[in-house]
Parts: sequence; C-alpha cells; structure tokens
Amino acid sequence: MGSALIESLLAVLVFSVGLLSLLALLTATLKESDNARYRSEASLLATDLVSRMWSGERSLPSLRQRFDPLADEYQRWLQRVQSTLPGVTENKNLPALHIDDERIITLTLHWQIPSDTQQHQLVVVTRLTD
Repeated sequence: MGSALIESLLAVLVFSVGLLSLLALLTATLKESDNARYRSEASLLATDLVSRMWSGERSLPSLRQRFDPLADEYQRWLQRVQSTLPGVTENKNLPALHIDDERIITLTLHWQIPSDTQQHQLVVVTRLTD
C-alpha cells in the first residue's frame, strides 16, 4: 500500500516537472516571437528609409539635406520608428544615419523590449548609385 502511494507521488512529480518545462518552453517561444517581430519591423523601417532616398534626388548634397536629423522627411520617418519599435524615444535609442562622400548609407536602428535588459540593433549598409 505504501509503495503505491510513493509511485503515485513520483508520477505527480514527473508530470509536474514536465508541465513546468513545457511552460518554460512556451515562455521562451513567446519572447523569441516578439524579438523576431521587432527585427522584422526594424528591417521594414530601414527599407522604407532607403526607398525614400532612392525615390528622390540622389545627389550627395540633396541626400544630406533631405535626411538631416532636423529635416521634415527624416522627422516623419523617425516618428514611425518611435511608434513602431519599443524603447525608442527622443532621448534614447535613436537611429544613427551616416551618408559618406561616396553615398554609402549606414543606418543603425536600436530598440529595447521592456521585459528585456538587452538592447537590440539592426545595421543596414547600402550604396546609392545613379
């Protein structure tokens, strides 16, 4: 009679450990799903900015003027970034955009998920030609 009780308790213990492991796996899956979503959003935002560069005047002075951090076109794009990626504010995690003399564009997007202590980033490098 006592051995049946011990076997039952062990079965409950094994079942509980399995259930807790399954819950931990589900939690990790949800976290990675959020990470993948924000990586996709960052990629779309970077593609949007590069598309805006391609669609207008592509001379170096024009690019630097249109995509200066204070320019209207850049500010509209920045508002989309702030409303899409978590942790991007006026003071924190702002995108970094560099246009060199050969029209090589380097864009770095940063974001931080509230439940995560790690900052994430996406770096896009492209060259605009005529």
